[in-house]
Amino acid sequence: MTGYGLGEAQGNGLRVTMEMQSINRKQLEFSISLPREFESLEGALKSKCTQAFSRGRIQCRIRVTDLEGHESVRPKINASLAKACHEAFDQLAKELNLSQGSSLEWLARLPGVLTMESNLPNAEVAWDLLEQAADKAITDLLDMRRQEGSFLLQDLRSRILNLEEFVSQILPLTSELTQRHRQNLLKRLQEAGLETVDLDDDRLLKEIALFADRCDISEEITRLKSHFEHFEKLIHKGDPVGRSLDFLCQEMFREINTIGSKSNNHEIAHLVVSMKTELEKFREQVQNLE
Repeated sequence: MTGYGLGEAQGNGLRVTMEMQSINRKQLEFSISLPREFESLEGALKSKCTQAFSRGRIQCRIRVTDLEGHESVRPKINASLAKACHEAFDQLAKELNLSQGSSLEWLARLPGVLTMESNLPNAEVAWDLLEQAADKAITDLLDMRRQEGSFLLQDLRSRILNLEEFVSQILPLTSELTQRHRQNLLKRLQEAGLETVDLDDDRLLKEIALFADRCDISEEITRLKSHFEHFEKLIHKGDPVGRSLDFLCQEMFREINTIGSKSNNHEIAHLVVSMKTELEKFREQVQNLE
């Protein structure tokens, strides 16, 4: 599921800002950008996010400034080193009779002349601020994901209603399947020149019964209906249901596929194609759920 959250916390002369964004992923992934001084806190931050999310790619960007908005990392110039380097290279230029000595830009590139100094507190002190900002960002992100989830739920329910409608169209056709297959079998026997076959023969009746049983889709219909009921139970639990609905999709597809292969009826076959199409749309939406 997608969403965006923003959290800020202030203290010790600093402002910590955290932006948190999520995009759809089947598993839970993290991408966390922390100041180098706070890298040791990445594990604690991941652990906190894991308690709130179970799916998606969670991107966290953390910015630390002072209360006036200045970056917490500032440049520091080693003036004595720069002066010594300048004098040394100017002297060398004179000895080699070169017209150009050292420049300010060139001096700034020398190791140790220009460094970045941090005024950040140690990681343990900063964790309180970082945790406060994370709590606010997580709350914002969860709120946005819940809003998206409510729209997804409406769409999923409409898909289930469509599947139930297809099943209701299949049901009147199932009563004819066994009788129709029995008639087809007898017709084939006659076409094979077995007109004198004894229809009261126990072995023949047993074969017809077995053949009819293989064409019976009542069990698949019953299981499919139970999956529809299970969907309603899952979405009312209040827990993350994305992975459970993934599995439910697989089970529904198995039943629909079996109905198509067993029925040997062109009307049912057309309905099965429509059901598979609808279930695929359902599955695509499930991938976006927490």
